[in-house]
Amino acid sequence: MGDVRRELSNPPGVHPPQAHYSHVARAGQTLYISGQLAMDASGAVVGVGDARAQARQCYANLTAILAHYGGKVGHLVKTTTYITHWAYRPLVAAARDELFPAPPYPANTLVVVQGLAEPQFLVEIEGIAVLD
Repeated sequence: MGDVRRELSNPPGVHPPQAHYSHVARAGQTLYISGQLAMDASGAVVGVGDARAQARQCYANLTAILAHYGGKVGHLVKTTTYITHWAYRPLVAAARDELFPAPPYPANTLVVVQGLAEPQFLVEIEGIAVLD
């Protein structure tokens, strides 16, 4: 087998990570996208107290990262969604339905966790995408 192109990067359009990690690990045509929080490109928190607004921002970040690589949300094959309270499930599902109104849907795992990187974050969504 030939060499697979590998890249670790922080593409434009999303706020650079504050910790020591990359937003994207690319191996060939597969993108492993780190969990996205409700932060806009300037680093401002979006939707404080609003899980649906936070999920929308998480998806906007995923979309911006995919666009940098010439992809779109349809290239997502797997997402993992983290929420800090089970009551946020329908709100996050509503935001997801805006992005994926009809099949095919990417595979998804939903996890309820005690907390995320900082207390104001209610939702985090990571993804795996396969580009054409």
